[in-house]
Amino acid sequence: MSDNPLLKALPPETDYLSYLTILEYNLNLEQLSTLHEILQDTTLTSNIGWDLVHLLLPLLPASQPCLQDVARLGNPREVVLKVTELLEGLAVSQEEEEEKKSENSGVENEGGVLEEEEIKDALGVATDADIPQDQSHHDHQPSMQPYQSPSKVMQFVNLLEMLAILHPRIKTKYPSRFLSTALQAVLPAYARLAGSAEALAAVFAFVKALSGFQRPALPPRKSSSRVPSQAQLTPQPAPDPEGQSDPVAQEEIVLIQRLLQSFLTFVVEGYVSALPANEDTAGMAWSSRWHEKRHPEKTIPGRMKLIDRFAEDESLHARDTTMGQMLALGHEVKLDPNELIHTLKSPSPPASPSEEVSSPDLPSSASDVPLSRLGSLYLVVASLASTLFFSAPSRLPPLHTYQDFSTLLAYFIALDSNIGAESYQLIDALLFLGLSTVDQKTNRAPEDEMTFRSTLQRLSLLSALIPSAALRFSAHTLCGEILHAYPDPQVRSSFIEDTLLHCPYENLKASAVGWLKDEVLSTSAPTSSPPPAVTTDDNDGTRKNVFTTPACIHLLAPYLFFDPDTLSSDEEFLAHEGFFLAVLNLCILFLSSPTLSQSLRFTAVITAKAAWLEKLESKALELGDEEGVLLKGNIALVKEKLNAEREGRELT
Repeated sequence: MSDNPLLKALPPETDYLSYLTILEYNLNLEQLSTLHEILQDTTLTSNIGWDLVHLLLPLLPASQPCLQDVARLGNPREVVLKVTELLEGLAVSQEEEEEKKSENSGVENEGGVLEEEEIKDALGVATDADIPQDQSHHDHQPSMQPYQSPSKVMQFVNLLEMLAILHPRIKTKYPSRFLSTALQAVLPAYARLAGSAEALAAVFAFVKALSGFQRPALPPRKSSSRVPSQAQLTPQPAPDPEGQSDPVAQEEIVLIQRLLQSFLTFVVEGYVSALPANEDTAGMAWSSRWHEKRHPEKTIPGRMKLIDRFAEDESLHARDTTMGQMLALGHEVKLDPNELIHTLKSPSPPASPSEEVSSPDLPSSASDVPLSRLGSLYLVVASLASTLFFSAPSRLPPLHTYQDFSTLLAYFIALDSNIGAESYQLIDALLFLGLSTVDQKTNRAPEDEMTFRSTLQRLSLLSALIPSAALRFSAHTLCGEILHAYPDPQVRSSFIEDTLLHCPYENLKASAVGWLKDEVLSTSAPTSSPPPAVTTDDNDGTRKNVFTTPACIHLLAPYLFFDPDTLSSDEEFLAHEGFFLAVLNLCILFLSSPTLSQSLRFTAVITAKAAWLEKLESKALELGDEEGVLLKGNIALVKEKLNAEREGRELT
């Protein structure tokens, strides 16, 4: 008989529980090949396989064949529960894990030790007490040798590979119960590893295996030698020893498919949320890339475009590739586009992975399984991006109207003190969706004034508070375009006035000055096509757009030309520098255009504000030579324009 304890103690020499104890003490890297041969015994593996997984997992990658044996030949119902338990352990944070270890340190299971020694003695297996001290350490070194623990990613990948084998083996009337429990363990584990390409590839393979996706077989070809196929080389899994012959009901099949669809949306949410949120490449950088595509003339000369960076940089290109794989996988699991749209428009609170996992009730029908609202948004936006950037056919239709966009913006961006602190990935997706909506020329802004104001309020605050300059610019651009699309210029003027009067953020007030400039220019541009305007009555009974009359300037003048002496310190004055520059640029533009200056009577306005200009210049000069240079230059230019116009009038 072999001296190898794993072979010497094989049942029926010992019972299964005793054999597991011997395995636990003697298992090491050198014994894995022996264990692999032992596990080919279906009866043995069916009885002990469930309790081997936690022993084999720390020995990865060498233990992978043994884990596959357990998945193929072990009792699938028992093993799947053990795999699920280990996946839940992977979701535990490092801090929680260390706390748990400290709580369990020093606890001895004396009964277990005594039983183990008794078993070894009965089998004639040497114990530490039987080995001389000078030999004990040397002879037992293989079982005690230090071994680098496998990463959580490696453990996750192998456990998911086991699940892909185990679930199809379970033959029961309600396989969804096992699948639902397993998926709820996989999601938080994946959330911890969402930045890993290996973990994501394992998820893709897992979903494909359970959805029944198979690549088409290669065409046969003649060969002089007979080579076994992959199916012949792959060992077949054992049948479920507790399997039932009753057919699975159609409702159960639909529920399983829905579970996979829901799982995919949460995986998409986890993947996009884990993407690096760099300054210029926030997540997928959809909104910034779309701006480059819409306005190539506005790109900075000499600076590489984001579109080119995503095409040439391997890590950035991988993001587009992965989102394309997500869309393809959605098609494979028959994810209905209408379900995604319904999820986005649903008034119910959005589901989250933590809420899913904490739910103790197993779903009984497909309607009980929610999709991730955030994941659904990313899938819809990814489909839109694949169409607009790569001319791909869109399987998941985008949202088409301002009303849809306004509704989504209200769902995801709350008007509270945390606005602007949302993830870059979410803000980028929403801004890209909004910009693409604006580009549909048949669209109109929400005609409901309350919805319109609420949408602009959210966008304008985002443009002021987001730390990312690229996203601030996208929010500013979208806000201005939706403002201009509203049909009533009086409402547009009122929103600009409210922003100048009540907004506490100087950069947003500067944006409001820019909106005023754009509104005035749009009315005078010969090729512009402004939206149908509801306008005010002039004295002669004709109806004019408020932005074509002096009324808009006179109405806003108190907020545009406020007294700079109210700013008590240089720091406070410099904080308003951007706003003052915006007003001065507006003055230069209007004074440079005789048509605008005359129609708005702007010269009279700025002449009346001569004291404001002098105070502003005085405050700027107090800053010293190195600060406020641009401000001083623009003040001088405004004064030059005024003098030139005054001299022109005197000559005439």
